[in-house]
Amino acid sequence: MKILRKALVKTLKAFIGILPLSIIDKAKQHPSLVAAYSRNLHKSGLLYQLQTLDELERSYADYIHQHSSYLTKQVDCFSNVNNSGCSLIVCVTDYSPSKLLDTFNSIREQHTPFVNIVVYCHNNNKSDISDFLNLNSKLNLNVVCSLSEQGGASKIINEPCFFVYAGDVLHPYLGFVLATELSQSTELTYVDTDLLSIKGKKREFADFKPSWNPDLQLTNGYISSGIWVKQLRGFDAEKLPINKFMLSIYVCTRHLKNPSLKVGHIAQVLLSREPTLPDFSDAKSQLSVLYDSFASIVPSRLPSVYLRWHLDKKPLVSIIIPTRNGLDLVKNCIDSILSKTTYDNYEVLLIDNASDDPNCIKYFNELSKHSKIKVFNYPSEFNYSAINNFAARKANGDVLALVNNDIEVIEPDWLLNMVSHVMREDIGCVGAKLLYSDNRIQHAGVIMGYGGGAGHGHKYFPSDHYGYMNRLVASQNYSAVTAACLLVKTDDFWAVGGLNEEKLAIAFNDVDFCLKVLQLGRRNLYCAEAVLYHHESVSRGHEDTPEKVRRFNAELNYLQTTWCDFIANDPAYNPNLTRKRENFAIKPFR
Repeated sequence: MKILRKALVKTLKAFIGILPLSIIDKAKQHPSLVAAYSRNLHKSGLLYQLQTLDELERSYADYIHQHSSYLTKQVDCFSNVNNSGCSLIVCVTDYSPSKLLDTFNSIREQHTPFVNIVVYCHNNNKSDISDFLNLNSKLNLNVVCSLSEQGGASKIINEPCFFVYAGDVLHPYLGFVLATELSQSTELTYVDTDLLSIKGKKREFADFKPSWNPDLQLTNGYISSGIWVKQLRGFDAEKLPINKFMLSIYVCTRHLKNPSLKVGHIAQVLLSREPTLPDFSDAKSQLSVLYDSFASIVPSRLPSVYLRWHLDKKPLVSIIIPTRNGLDLVKNCIDSILSKTTYDNYEVLLIDNASDDPNCIKYFNELSKHSKIKVFNYPSEFNYSAINNFAARKANGDVLALVNNDIEVIEPDWLLNMVSHVMREDIGCVGAKLLYSDNRIQHAGVIMGYGGGAGHGHKYFPSDHYGYMNRLVASQNYSAVTAACLLVKTDDFWAVGGLNEEKLAIAFNDVDFCLKVLQLGRRNLYCAEAVLYHHESVSRGHEDTPEKVRRFNAELNYLQTTWCDFIANDPAYNPNLTRKRENFAIKPFR
């Protein structure tokens, strides 16, 4: 039966794909049709997952072609641009004549040249580079100085500079884009990058980066080259770390010390990198020098840095769990919290929403005798926002943890890790990595714009997958996280009025809440090292009845009206990535 249903849904999906958008929009206005399609889609097991390599290659080849055509037209419109307006700094880590030649050849091919070219290297590489430049004098490049020389930085200290590494290949229009698209209000700007294949130097595997994401920079150094700096003053240019990973982290820690520093992002692939992975084992040992004052590095073999931020105190956490019946789910949830959680300063508030199962009621009565558990009755109609607001008024903790009744603890340090983040002054909501029962990703950060509203990035990916740009295994900032497991300071919860129980009783209340917290000047965070099961399919179910569809559409409309700017351009995503699927696939170029 499932095979037949899958075949039918595939046929229906293909048919829908060729229909005019006007017809599809009309069909969406019929709740019964939407509900029937939703039921069969979920039952069929046809769910979006990873792109094949062929799909990825085709979509990126199309991007490269369309992007080049776009830039050619732009150059024709701005024919009076004579130079990039900044100096180019080529950092040499491990001297390689062939790598340096690749970079210098791409510099020579710039449509809009750089004002100066500067080499930054270890002192023991200076003679090698001098010999290289003499041998390759036909390149006709004016290398003005080396930053490693005494006073070298003083020659360009007040000028804008663009950092690359030997081996990087610059897009021919890089200088032009910098000259025409940089905002002078930013102190620092970075560009998107891709990799050059070892064989044939083919461009592949683009990193379409998010807008400025301080925590992703701290944990994964997602900006490691292609960095424009307004001026070197304050960067202590003669002491810049030469290691690729360390340079980018150094930039980030400057921002943490000065949050008002404005960081820009040009969402175009303008730099191609050599396909070498950073040595994280070496980097982590060096990073401890920079991080020790505010966080400790948790040992991990993953290609990211797990940070546990220092706590001045262990705040009381009020874990709020709403439920109506669901004995097995609730028991599994609470048992896993009590038996596995290493962080011990918490209370559990179980909110009974009119349960009528005698076995549940008996179990809840038993729980109420536990020293860490309080049971409250909420007899009104189910309204997720109202229930959690009700519970928050009963809570004693400095931190609120909103937890669904179908959550199960996997990683014992989940609460410790999340608390270490949520107590940071600049962090608002903290969400966890949630897995379905079959160990696929259910939640790893919310992306605005999916399906016209919001969705979960990397949904249905395998739990051991690193994700796009390692974003599944790196704690980072997202615009929103799911309230299936969400921590927030109690003061922040009430500063935005809690969850919206009037307009968002069921769906998108957590997204709306997170976006309101952003308005407080906080950053929301996905905590990759907090891992739990979310047995979602066993719980409330899908939008598969006409009534649910009508309610969902009303809540979606509220989200789209209230947060249209985030839906149009989520800063934690990238405008070159699709919003039709939750898999970070490349969309057709604008």
